[in-house]
Amino acid sequence: MTIKARNRFYMGFFILTLIIFIFDFVVFHFQIFRGMMTVPEVSLRPDGPSGFLFTYKPLFSFAAIFFEFFYLCVTSFTILYAFYKTQAGELAYFLLFLISILLDATRIFIPLLKLAGTYTTALIAINDIVLTGTILSPISLLALVLFSEDEYRQNLEQNCMIIIVACAFIAFSVPINTAILLPNFASAYAFNKILRFFIILTIIISVASMSMNNFKKELSQLTTVGFFLMGVGALILKHSFTFIQLVTGAVFISAGTVLYFKELHNQYLWNS
Repeated sequence: MTIKARNRFYMGFFILTLIIFIFDFVVFHFQIFRGMMTVPEVSLRPDGPSGFLFTYKPLFSFAAIFFEFFYLCVTSFTILYAFYKTQAGELAYFLLFLISILLDATRIFIPLLKLAGTYTTALIAINDIVLTGTILSPISLLALVLFSEDEYRQNLEQNCMIIIVACAFIAFSVPINTAILLPNFASAYAFNKILRFFIILTIIISVASMSMNNFKKELSQLTTVGFFLMGVGALILKHSFTFIQLVTGAVFISAGTVLYFKELHNQYLWNS
């Protein structure tokens, strides 16, 4: 992938995300002002913690999704500006990471379009898209660590396409239980414990691999710290429905992204 093509992808992604963000923001507030907003009934644990910090509030679920859109717009535009002339293989796989967050954010259409409890094809399709983003997120981070070296750049576009297709195939194969709506406005799905274990394990492997690579190359481990915070923050945001989850996820992903790309930019400046 050439620098020019990569920049076009990032610009197109920024424009697309901004349009969806504005549309959802306008529709959300229009429904509130017109009294048309109805919060769907969600499934909560009866023994869940209480208190303002740990209690489910629909506002926090919406806020987490809108923060995802805000993060995508700011991050994609900033990377486009900061790495405009830099040939960095990491940026292609990081775009997959951003795409995974965008796919996850589509769950906002379930309450906005009042799809909860309808058992329609649209509800199933949106949940399949959300699950694709959930699986794609850790896989893209792992690929960023393993396949961003110079020897893998020749097949970069092919690798990205294979990753997307594989994640979509897995997600669309997993049964969705549309009768149960989770507090983050996504429906429950089968094999959730297995998928969660897989996601956590993938993030751990990614962080460990980056740490070892930086140690061998005698590079700063600050990129590893930022990478870890970014991955964990994205995971928390995807499941946020309380104030503490919202704040923790937003702080982790923001601080991690800034730290990671600041150190990555310094590394490329040093090697240039």
